[in-house]
Amino acid sequence: MLSLPKLLLLVIVVALVWFGWRWVARVQTIGRARTEARRDGAAPTGSPFAPRAASSNDAEDMEKCPECGAYVAPRSAVSCGRSACPYGR
Repeated sequence: MLSLPKLLLLVIVVALVWFGWRWVARVQTIGRARTEARRDGAAPTGSPFAPRAASSNDAEDMEKCPECGAYVAPRSAVSCGRSACPYGR
């Protein structure tokens, strides 16, 4: 049978789970915003919810590596380890 202490404990547990879930989601959102800002070379903004300005740098065409045949993004490509690889020099 449910008593008042059991109901209070249940409410407290549900509240802790709810606020914990929201806190984890917020931390992940801020972490993603900081990672994107570092990747773009910009300083992180104060609010992770601020709208990003659209830029032409969001997408990049892939090119086939003439040495190994893998498709890579030319501006962020790293060397495949072969001596004639044109990327990552």
